[in-house]
Amino acid sequence: MKQKRCIFHIPNYINSSIASGSSLRPMKMLEAFRANGYDVDYIMGYGKERKNGIKEIKEKIKNGVEYDFIYSESSTMPTMLTEKNHLPRYPFLDFRFFRFCKKKDIPIGLFYRDIQWKFDFYKKEVPFYKRCVSIPLYYYDLKKYRFLLDKLYLPSNDMKKWMGNNKALLEKQDVLMPGGDKLDLECCKKKEKRNFSCLNLFYVGGIRNIYDLEDYLKAISKCEFVNAIICCRENEWELEKERYGKYLNDKIKIIHATGSELKPYYEWADICAVFIGDEEYARMAMSIKVFEYLAHGCPVIATKGTVPGAFVKQKGVGWSVESDYQSLQTCLEWLHENPQEIVEKIEKIISIQKEHTWEARAKQVIEDMKSVKRRKK
Repeated sequence: MKQKRCIFHIPNYINSSIASGSSLRPMKMLEAFRANGYDVDYIMGYGKERKNGIKEIKEKIKNGVEYDFIYSESSTMPTMLTEKNHLPRYPFLDFRFFRFCKKKDIPIGLFYRDIQWKFDFYKKEVPFYKRCVSIPLYYYDLKKYRFLLDKLYLPSNDMKKWMGNNKALLEKQDVLMPGGDKLDLECCKKKEKRNFSCLNLFYVGGIRNIYDLEDYLKAISKCEFVNAIICCRENEWELEKERYGKYLNDKIKIIHATGSELKPYYEWADICAVFIGDEEYARMAMSIKVFEYLAHGCPVIATKGTVPGAFVKQKGVGWSVESDYQSLQTCLEWLHENPQEIVEKIEKIISIQKEHTWEARAKQVIEDMKSVKRRKK
C-alpha cells in the first residue's frame, strides 16, 4: 500500500515555548497530519532552513517520491519579511517552491492567519515607514495566493469581507477553525457529579486591548457564589494590575501558567470564559482557547456578536452574553440557580467534541485536497 505523504510549510521560525496561537496551531496541525497516517516532510524556520528543506523535498520529488498535497500556514508578517531582522533576504523562495509544486500537480492549501494590517490599530502600533514596506507586501502575498493556491482557509467566514474584491481567491475559500486535543472524558465525568454550590470560573488569555476584562471582573466580583481564576502573561498583568486591582478579592486569583501547568485548573473549572471586545477585528477572531476548554469538558461563556459567541450558542456548548457586566452577572446568577444547565452543556460537549479536534481539522484538509486532486485529473 502506498505511503501517504504531505508537505507542511511554515514561512517563518516557530518558537514552541511561546504560548500563542501562531506558535501552537501549526505544531498541533503537524502532529494531526501524522495522527491521520501521513508521513510529513516539513519546511519551517528562517530562510536558510527553509531553503535547505525545499532543496531536499525537490530532490525527493525528482527521485519519484509522490506527495498528496502541501498544507501551509501564513505568518502574521508578510512572507518576505519573516527573517529575524525582517529583511527580505529570500524574497522569492516560498512562492517559487509553490509554483514548482503546482507544475507537479501537487494541491496547495493555505491557512491565512489574520488580517490585522487592514485595521486602524495596526496603523497606531506600526510606524509609517514600516507600513510603507509591509502593506504592499501583504497585498503581494494575496496576489500570489490567488494564482498558486487550490484552497484558502480562513479562521472564520467573517474575515471574508476584509480580503478585498478578489473573487478568484474567495472562490477557493473555506473555514478552518482551530481544534483541540482529544476529550478528557474522566474530567467531564467528575464535573457532572459536582453540586455547583459555588461556580468555578476559569479564564485563560490576554487581558489588554481587545481582551478587556474590566466588565468581566466587575461582574464576578459582585457574585459571592463565584470563585474565579484568571491566567495571563505576567508582563501583561504588571501593565494592567492597577486598573484591574480594584475588583480583586479573596475569591479571584491571578496566575501565570502555560501548557501542562493548566491541567489542574481545567479540572477545577465548572465554566470557562472567552471575553473580548466588540471591535470588528475582535468579533471575527476564533480563539484556540474555546477548543482547549471543550477538550477538558468546560462549557464556555463567550461574548455575544463574536465568532466564539455564535459558535458556543449554535453548538449548545455554552452561553453567548452581551459584553456588559450586568448581562454576565445575570447569566451567572441564572446558572447558580439552575446548575442542571451546566451538566447539560457538559453532556453536549461529550457528544460533539470529537468533531472539533486537531485531528478532525487535519482530516478536513486531507479530504479537501483529495477533492482538488480528483478535479485535476
